[in-house]
Amino acid sequence: MGLTLTSRLTLAYHRVRWLIVAWLTLSTVLNVIDRQSLSILAPFLRDQFGLGARDWQWDYANVVSAFLVSYTIMYAVGGRLVDRIGERAGMAACIVWWSICTMLTSLAQGVTSLATARFLLGIGEPANYPAALRACTRWFPKDERGLPIAIFSSGSSVGNALAPPPIASLALTFGWRAAFVIPGLLGLMWTVVWLRIYRVPEEHPAVAAAPDTVRSALILGEVPAQQRWVDLLKDRNVLALVLARFASDPVWYFYTFYMPDYLKTERGFDLRDMAFFAWIPFVAGTCGGMAAGAISDWLIRRGWQPVTARTRVLYLSALVAPIGILTSQAPSASVAIVLMAIVAFVVYCWFINTAAVIPDLFSDKVVGSVLGLMGTAGSAAGILFAQLVGYLLTHYSYAAAFALSGSMHAAAALILWTLLKKPARVLSPVTVTAED
Repeated sequence: MGLTLTSRLTLAYHRVRWLIVAWLTLSTVLNVIDRQSLSILAPFLRDQFGLGARDWQWDYANVVSAFLVSYTIMYAVGGRLVDRIGERAGMAACIVWWSICTMLTSLAQGVTSLATARFLLGIGEPANYPAALRACTRWFPKDERGLPIAIFSSGSSVGNALAPPPIASLALTFGWRAAFVIPGLLGLMWTVVWLRIYRVPEEHPAVAAAPDTVRSALILGEVPAQQRWVDLLKDRNVLALVLARFASDPVWYFYTFYMPDYLKTERGFDLRDMAFFAWIPFVAGTCGGMAAGAISDWLIRRGWQPVTARTRVLYLSALVAPIGILTSQAPSASVAIVLMAIVAFVVYCWFINTAAVIPDLFSDKVVGSVLGLMGTAGSAAGILFAQLVGYLLTHYSYAAAFALSGSMHAAAALILWTLLKKPARVLSPVTVTAED
């Protein structure tokens, strides 16, 4: 028996929205590959630029901080920009910028030019996440958003998992500069397809022709940004999420930027070993993100209040995070990688559910701005943590760095539990209040 017209139109809508999620996931994969290229090659660029191990720890910390300074500023600015101009144009602009800057990294001749290129990269990269969140918020009703948000967000762990083999292979085959040029070109190709396939729901034929039951579940019409940052920060729930991400995000920056160096200096990995094994924690991160989104959506469908469902997953995962403290004491490299994989699982539980809870708490007019503030807080903490790690590694060891990072999700959970008030969709175009 053939499908009815209504069934065919509904099926078309479902296909389109999952195509959009797939393409958003690919953008996140490319975003992280472009960022991770330097982390993978960093231990070997040290030799390329003729720097000693002790000098390199400080120089590399400064290169990381140069990226994070611009990333920190532009996360909030990018979220605001996306709320103002829309996710279609915002996503295209940011990926064109970061792809060009990735290619510029190949021209680096030393630490100064490398830091400059990474500073420019950090201007474009962060808007990817507010734009993708906004797109999922527009195309999926509330009780179905956790999984698509988990899928596109987990693209960052997929990118980290996929990056070592091709980046290492490009560097070994064509030289390290090619490992920056080719990923940048892929980003420009992504943009061409994005501009062709993406429209806001009310402008897309699949939604325009869909049944009223489908249309009524979506956010249709323009969603302009109407809240000032200072007004957002007056809301207690915004503050709770911002401070929680300030406490928890540095853990992932530490793993992303320093795991290759740790594996090389402490576990004796070479570039080929990195290609074979460094992807494992990032696959675990993907699993953590997918599990967090799917479980919280399942709980919501079973009648749990959305904020409660998502925060329960956060609190449970934070209980596991301190196991990462044991990494530096692991008896073998394989055990160390397993411990790092467990922490990566926890990190992505936090990334996914702190993002997914935003549309449950706040007006759809400000989802990009709120995520931007959270990202800015997290990357600002990452800057401070990068400098702290540089000091700890210069004067102490990786044991101190792992001990500090292993305690940070527990602190974030305490902040969230203390400050968050629910339920609330408390931000309006005119005023901001908190529901006590």
